[in-house]
Amino acid sequence: MDNGEIGITIAIGVSFFILYTRKKKWMKEKIVWLICIGLLTIGLHGFLFLKPTFRTDKVLYFGLCIPTVYWIFDRIFKRISVNIHKRDFILFLRYSDEINDGLGAKNPHVKTSDKIFTFGLLIITIVTLIIGLETI
Repeated sequence: MDNGEIGITIAIGVSFFILYTRKKKWMKEKIVWLICIGLLTIGLHGFLFLKPTFRTDKVLYFGLCIPTVYWIFDRIFKRISVNIHKRDFILFLRYSDEINDGLGAKNPHVKTSDKIFTFGLLIITIVTLIIGLETI
């Protein structure tokens, strides 16, 4: 596995890990901020001070910055959902603990905004990664 693949794995893996565990009792908001700021610091340090010459190194450092972008949008969507529904949005993804994902399952507690926020976070994570890969 080269540095570029590691960067992509970190970008997607950490973002999805935080997405699926964001309502767990042990996953405190402070812990996520520390993880994201730590990864962002390493990524920015790599870009600014190490002057990467190879594309794979640039992808690695860019991938370390993406979880912070994801987390900022997650907090924005949470605040909007709290203003609209007086609750955090429901994660509408398969294998989520918040919905019934069985065959023919109904989820009347899931609103359209929950679906928009969920898919918006997925799109933001992937599009940010693609834009970064294209510009590097």
